[in-house]
Parts: sequence; C-alpha cells; structure tokens
Amino acid sequence: MIIRKFQEKDREYLRNISADTAMGSFAKNPKKREAIKLAYMDYYLDHEPQNVIVAENNGKAVGYIVCSLDAQKFQTEFPKYIKKMKKYSKILAFFQKICLKTSKKLDLIYSGGFHINIDKDNQGGGLGTILLTVMGQHILKNGKTHMYLITKNRKTRGYGFYKHFGFEEKKRYPLGSLLLVYDLKNLNSQHNLQNISKDIQINLD
Repeated sequence: MIIRKFQEKDREYLRNISADTAMGSFAKNPKKREAIKLAYMDYYLDHEPQNVIVAENNGKAVGYIVCSLDAQKFQTEFPKYIKKMKKYSKILAFFQKICLKTSKKLDLIYSGGFHINIDKDNQGGGLGTILLTVMGQHILKNGKTHMYLITKNRKTRGYGFYKHFGFEEKKRYPLGSLLLVYDLKNLNSQHNLQNISKDIQINLD
C-alpha cells in the first residue's frame, strides 16, 4: 500500500469509490451515482488536486482523502457543480447548497473541511487513520490549525471512528447532523506515523 498525491490516472477510480460507498440508491442508480461524484469528488479533482491524497494498492487507487484549503475558490466554483447536480438529484443538490452555506462560516473559524472514503475491500484495517494523519500534516504545512467535517449523527460508524481519532463535537444542527473538529496541535502527540505498518509506504514528494 502506498499513500501518495493524486495522479490523473486516479480520477475514475476515485469517482467510483465515492459512488460505490454511498448510501442506499445513491450507490446503485446511475443518475444518483453521478450526483455523488459531483458532490464529493469532482470539484477537488478539478480545482484543488494538490489537496487530494490517495491510497494505492497494487497500482490501483483504493481510498482517498480530499480537503479544500482555498475557501474563496470553493465558494466561487462549487455552485457550478451544484447546478450540474440538479440534473441527477435535486435532493442532493439542495443538501449541498446548505452545506456550502455552512462551510462558508466554518472556513472562517476552522478551515480544513475534508471528505474521506475507502473502498469496501480495504476498510477496517487502519487505513482511514493513516489518511487522516497524512492530511492533517498536509493542512498544517499549509498554515491551517484545524480540520473538520459534518457527520450525519452519533449512530453512524464514522462518528465513532472520528471520536476515537480525537475529533470533538462542537455543534449539533437540525435533523441531528454534527460538527466534528480536530485541533491539529494534537496531531504529532496522538498519531505517530513512525509506528505504521511496514506494508504501507508514504510518498508525498
């Protein structure tokens, strides 16, 4: 397994991972799959590929973590993807419009909003922790102090994963969504990449 920067050859692998791991019909319905790809991958690949980190296994991308570190560009460009989304899923487009408005406020306080995903065959082996740690270091190098995400509720598998990593619950939104924030000053003390498996190489050069 190799952790590295995004390469153009990864594009369709990453787009498909985002759709394959979506909930319910969004993973199966072709139109909804396209909406997911627009919502969670395409902006980052098109406009901030330097903030896309990939897990590769046997020459194939099997996981990723993406982050927007250019809040102004995100607010300017992402509405174009929301407009395209409406063609495939009006519900997801509406949800993303709300998220965009929320992120504008959060980026002023925390910056470092991210999205992570791993294909089903590679989940549960600690890869998520490594990707989060590597992205945290990347965000720090870019002068930011926090990373954050909004998760559906406390019952999701992701909630326990993020809490175990060290994220703190900062706010609860209507319908139960939660803002989770990680202070990157804790990164080196809590997550030491020196201790990762020898089977995983990190190469971000």
